[in-house]
Amino acid sequence: METYLCKLNSVISAKIVLSNENEIIELHILADDNRHSKQISRDIQSLLISKFDMDIDHKRISIAQIKGEKVDLKDFRLKIGSIEFSTIEKRATVKVVLEKDDKVFEGVASGPNTSSNSLKLLGIASLKAVEQFVNCPNTFILEDIKTYNLAGKELIVVGITYLDSSSEQLLSGSAYVHRDIKEAVVKATLDAINRPMLKAL
Repeated sequence: METYLCKLNSVISAKIVLSNENEIIELHILADDNRHSKQISRDIQSLLISKFDMDIDHKRISIAQIKGEKVDLKDFRLKIGSIEFSTIEKRATVKVVLEKDDKVFEGVASGPNTSSNSLKLLGIASLKAVEQFVNCPNTFILEDIKTYNLAGKELIVVGITYLDSSSEQLLSGSAYVHRDIKEAVVKATLDAINRPMLKAL
């Protein structure tokens, strides 16, 4: 439920408090100030009814709005802090650390250590770090990564599906390989998600 609530317009984060009978007794929402709290509350009630068949009294919904806390696309620039790649026998683990101001966001992914899958692991780990940044898990799905030769240089192209509360959208991003292919994969991933559709987050 918290994952779906995070996808509502203006919602930044959500925390649900349950009773011993697994009923919602408190629902705490952190939101930006782009929309009125009553609109956000109605959206929350509508989502819970339509998606989970759960009718909640608006009095149980607590909404805190913070000015300027919404992710602004004009300032949606995450920097690469570090990329760690380790292998144990036939399995690889990737950790991508992204930075924004003085905060760090980490994403980890592991799987079979093949040449093609290692690139996918880099993309998945990058998306997990981004989801940590926007505080909305299960928002981005890595669909594919391809390498091309364009203008005599190696180009990384990624395809990513973005899921919002009511639809999905396919995004693409690209980056040339300058020094390190791992860095290019992360940059291509960030290029894909840095799109106007992130206003919905």
